[in-house]
Amino acid sequence: MKSAKNEECVAFQDKLPEGTSVLESQVAGHPFDTKKNTIGMLKSQNGRVLKPVSKPILGEREISFYENLQTASDSTSLELLGFTPSYYGTKEMQFSDKTVKFLELGDITNGMAEPCIMDIKIGKRTWDPLSFPEKKKSEQEKYSESKRAYGFCIPGFQVYRLTDGQLKKFGKDYGKKLNEKSIIEAIEIFLNASPGNLPNRDLILKILSPLSKILSFFRSQKKFRFYSSSLLIAYDAKRLRQSIRINGDLDNPYVSMNRSGTFSSYAPRSGDKPIPVSENGSKSISPESFSPPKTIRSRTLDKFQQLKRSLSSFEIPKKEVEKPQTSRRVLSLEVNRLCRTHSYTHNFDNDIIEIKEDYAAILAELCGNSEEQQNWVRVNMIDFTHVFPAEDDELDTNYLEGIENLIKLFETFLA
Repeated sequence: MKSAKNEECVAFQDKLPEGTSVLESQVAGHPFDTKKNTIGMLKSQNGRVLKPVSKPILGEREISFYENLQTASDSTSLELLGFTPSYYGTKEMQFSDKTVKFLELGDITNGMAEPCIMDIKIGKRTWDPLSFPEKKKSEQEKYSESKRAYGFCIPGFQVYRLTDGQLKKFGKDYGKKLNEKSIIEAIEIFLNASPGNLPNRDLILKILSPLSKILSFFRSQKKFRFYSSSLLIAYDAKRLRQSIRINGDLDNPYVSMNRSGTFSSYAPRSGDKPIPVSENGSKSISPESFSPPKTIRSRTLDKFQQLKRSLSSFEIPKKEVEKPQTSRRVLSLEVNRLCRTHSYTHNFDNDIIEIKEDYAAILAELCGNSEEQQNWVRVNMIDFTHVFPAEDDELDTNYLEGIENLIKLFETFLA
């Protein structure tokens, strides 16, 4: 069943400027509106995002902000530039019977197969100093419970579920109902936490890294005041699924993922040895933890020998010969994973196929540069229509409170 937003997008397809398409990953702001004949976010053929200037005064203010950042030489602006999307200027295009100006920006989801995106508006106060009383009252009433509890709100997000690859979208109507408790549940959904288990630790750490850098920036910058500005967090669910398959899910050793990307659970048999628990409470599985029949072990090892012969046909790039320790380590992990999972996944053919796919992924990572390897999680500051110069020598406490609480929430999942 199509949502009203999707139906409006379809209605505009014939009116879109040539060489553009609807930005499918848009989760908040600048919606298509058939009644007002307004256009939403677009994507150009070169992969860049086109943000329409729907309100001239606010739009020109944001354009000035981006353009000033490109030419600024002070340390505050240079540091801020690293947290914002790439800016490629503006362009005017025909939409329906009118000319529309667009900001041309880099796409935070570029190259992601299954982009999961969350828009988080930072600050209890989302109205700027020039707002009329009516605007101030309206902003105070929107997302009031989450802003009061944490100093931020969630206008929208989308997530590709690890279990079945299905895309789920949560819009502003969902976000406006979030409160102190349910906002945590929303973040869990976004992080693909399975019922009863914490989100993937590696994913959380990769999100916390850029958030901490932005926090550090706001603990020192006294040049700007940010109102109604957002943080856009994105990660690739396909890469997360792949990471869990290669590295394992230490939070739940009884959960494995089959080739189609769905989870399968293993219930321990009465004859199985208990899983060792270390002093810090973490669980570990060793090959000795289970006692499979010898015939099953032999069959699995035979299949693995076939796999090794198949993998030997892969040609490792010449420059990777210089990384023998890294290559041997990741391949050793794959051998160990196969040997220890055969006792409880009970699906050997899929294991073999998965190992082949994961080996190809490992080779791709070894051939890529370090930025490509780590860049499946990204964070950008966006929406600068309400940024003003600071009138005093004080910190932006409105923004600081929101991002500090956001980081604390993410950190609770690491406990």
